[in-house]
Amino acid sequence: MNYEIVEMEPFSGSEAKVYSIIPEGEEETLFEKFVDENKVYYKDEIKDILKRLKQIGHTTGARESFFKHEGDNEFVRKYGKYVWALYDEEERNLRLYCVRFSNVAIILGGGGFKDKSVIKWQEDEKLSVEVRIIMAYAESIIKQLDDGSLYWSDSGTELEGNLKNYDNE
Repeated sequence: MNYEIVEMEPFSGSEAKVYSIIPEGEEETLFEKFVDENKVYYKDEIKDILKRLKQIGHTTGARESFFKHEGDNEFVRKYGKYVWALYDEEERNLRLYCVRFSNVAIILGGGGFKDKSVIKWQEDEKLSVEVRIIMAYAESIIKQLDDGSLYWSDSGTELEGNLKNYDNE
C-alpha cells in the first residue's frame, strides 16, 4: 500500500494536527476528493465539516465527542479502534471517516452520504468501501508506527518519519 500522509495546513493548529492521505498515482488527498464529490449537493454540510475541522485544529483538539466510533468485527477491533466518523448534527447525512489518535491528530479519509434508513455503514455500498479503505490505511499506519518508520514528535503531537510510504523509498 503506497501513499503519502500530508498535513492539511488550514485545519492544523496548536490543538490538533489534521492530515489526509494521497494514494499512489493520485494528485489529491482522500479528503479533497470527498469535498469535491459532495460540495454541490451538500454545500452546507461541507461548510460545517470545514468549520469543525478548523475548530478541532485550532481550538478544541480532536475531542471524542466530535466523532462516532465505527466497527464491530475482528479486523475492525484490531485496527478499527482508530477509525471514526466525524459526527456533526443528527439531521446531517454526510459521513467523513478518519483515523483518530486521541485528541492530538486525525488523518482524514473519504466518506459519503448516509441515508437515515441506513443503520450501519456496512449496509451502504459507498460507505462500506470508504470505511474499508480508511481501515486499510489505519492498518498500514499503525504498522509503520510499530516498526518505527513513522513516529510522534517529541511533543507527541505531530507525525514524523516516513510520511511517504512507497515501496521504493
